[in-house]
Amino acid sequence: MDDWTLKELAGRMSGDTSAPHHIAAVLRDAIYRGVLEEGGPLHQARIAQSLGVSPIPLREALRLLETEGLVEFRGYRGAFVTELSLEEARELYEMVAALETSLMRTAFPGITRKIIQDAGEVLDRMEKEEDCIRWRDQNFLFHTLFYEPADRPLTLDMVSRLRQKTDRTIRTHLGSMRDESQRQHREILAAVTAGDLERSVAALAHHLAYTSSDLQSWMRDEQSRKKRPEP
Repeated sequence: MDDWTLKELAGRMSGDTSAPHHIAAVLRDAIYRGVLEEGGPLHQARIAQSLGVSPIPLREALRLLETEGLVEFRGYRGAFVTELSLEEARELYEMVAALETSLMRTAFPGITRKIIQDAGEVLDRMEKEEDCIRWRDQNFLFHTLFYEPADRPLTLDMVSRLRQKTDRTIRTHLGSMRDESQRQHREILAAVTAGDLERSVAALAHHLAYTSSDLQSWMRDEQSRKKRPEP
């Protein structure tokens, strides 16, 4: 763990620096960016000193990340960043696909021209965005813009939690799928703009299946690389 980098990430965020939700946001960003590595221990005293916070809100923040599946407590050994397995990634995207296609169907009659315009502007920003985490945030916004008319806050919250678990790989996985993903986003937008429900749902389902397949392929390659003996 690079303490200075952790401090730097904290300095980029506004808000009450002592609040558990704020601390959780800093640590989540650190996990996404690989500052806090998968499977690695979270040395709470060191983190608290780096962020200038007391142990109690830090522990509350870690408990919040535990509910998101990003952190786990292992008894007396303390807290660790969880690792995402190939099987978990596949199942998570199966759930994401089921929920998001259902949301698209429910929301479709309520999608307005303003929503379509906003979604197009988000895609324009995504194509220029160089930071992988901000790209991830814009990607989530693009998708959820279409789902908001469904008025299903609990389902949207579940989708957010599922995506948080898979998006920890975004910094290394994005490079292999970004261009194709953006093309597929444009296909979804075109189908919604045309008012074609079935085409929109099919484009969304294809996009999520592609993302899942590409992520699993990348994870297999990473597993193979780690197993290779060093020269």
